[in-house]
Amino acid sequence: MTLLLIPATLLTILPTSQAASLSDISYKFKALKFTQEPSSFVQFVPDFSRYTQAISACVWIKSLGSATWPTWTVFYYRGTELTMLDNGNYICIFGPCMHLSNKFSVRKGTWYHACVTWQLSTRTHKYYVNGQLVGSQQTEAGRTLRTGRTLTLGNWGGNNGGHEFGGEMVYLNFYAKELSQSEVQEMVNNGMCKDLLSDRHKEVRLVKWEDMVRKTRSGRVTEVDMLETCDSSFQVFFSVLTDSESLLNKTRQELETKKEAEKSLTRELEHVSDQLNSTLMQLNTRSLQLNATSLQLNTTLSLLTNVSTELNRTSDEVQEISTRLNQTKLDLRRANQELEMYNNSRNEWDWEIFKSEQYLNNTITSEQAEQLRASWDSVARRLVGYTITDDLIKFWKIVDCREGGERPWAALYSERYFNQELTEELAQTLTSVWDTVSGKRSDPLTLSCTYFFIYLNLMNV
Repeated sequence: MTLLLIPATLLTILPTSQAASLSDISYKFKALKFTQEPSSFVQFVPDFSRYTQAISACVWIKSLGSATWPTWTVFYYRGTELTMLDNGNYICIFGPCMHLSNKFSVRKGTWYHACVTWQLSTRTHKYYVNGQLVGSQQTEAGRTLRTGRTLTLGNWGGNNGGHEFGGEMVYLNFYAKELSQSEVQEMVNNGMCKDLLSDRHKEVRLVKWEDMVRKTRSGRVTEVDMLETCDSSFQVFFSVLTDSESLLNKTRQELETKKEAEKSLTRELEHVSDQLNSTLMQLNTRSLQLNATSLQLNTTLSLLTNVSTELNRTSDEVQEISTRLNQTKLDLRRANQELEMYNNSRNEWDWEIFKSEQYLNNTITSEQAEQLRASWDSVARRLVGYTITDDLIKFWKIVDCREGGERPWAALYSERYFNQELTEELAQTLTSVWDTVSGKRSDPLTLSCTYFFIYLNLMNV
């Protein structure tokens, strides 16, 4: 039939992964036919490592029946760890078996659906025929499925095992979960052909029919193509293929779109990367500039520190010089005062006045005494700063031109005056004394004698 060529044609135009998937679909439509002979079976060791907590085994069966053996083995997991016969007898798990042949009738040459389930948490082993629960039994507490044993399809344990199966089976799958009755019923409702096309519970369908069909066979076990049986249902198959092709094209478009988006993103990333590299270079340049500026600032700071130290030292020197200048000013002021005093001491009183006709050989009047007192006041003030010595006192006595008298010259030898510096106050006092001397003289005085003695004494002062 041409229907047989269509999947092969599709395999040549689809990608490898999709072709592999369709290849698996083609094996799903391969049933195995057993001739009810002791040497006819399929045997292998399945990986049941993920089935220790729960397991379900479901299969489509068409029994041919025989007068020789009343029961026929669909599969046998060594030691009746898990066993199913096609007439309801020897439905076994972990050793104990259920015998349920009286619960249902199997019509010869008719396809039907059988399923066994178990779960550790409920410890319940169940048997379904065409979606209906036929029987159940409790298992031993804590007992789980033992792994690493041989699974045989078609008889009870392999060559000459007995209870040989006569008939066809297809789509035997082991699920790593306990299927619920509704899930089992859904398989039945879909019908055999649609169930072959579906891939429900694929995440737990680990030991699957399309792999078993390709296992090594013993005796006369042959393949039966289910395409003829499911011819009327293949509109669904082609619908699925059409949908798959449409989905594939859509996926290809999405992939192309994603590739373009990826290329655009790659270009954008490259652009961003270039910008980042440029920014990094700028940052490195700025960093070098900042380091150079930092060095310059450190150098400037060091110079400023040195300048500050020099300024502080200069400030100290200026302060010292200022102090010395102030001291020099004081010294200069004192020296100036001393120089002025010295210059003043060199100024001689105008003694020539006594040679004039006004005074010479004349009696000193009160008016003349006042004039002399004023003149003497100038002399006395010019002597400020000198020490009152014996010679200075003798000078005063000579000026008085009398020996003794009422003037208290002896007082000048007291501690208060003698050897003391002549001050403004003492000069004023001495002026008053002279005033007294000149004001009280009433006898004729020849100034020639006075002038002579004053001159002599001034020369010795």
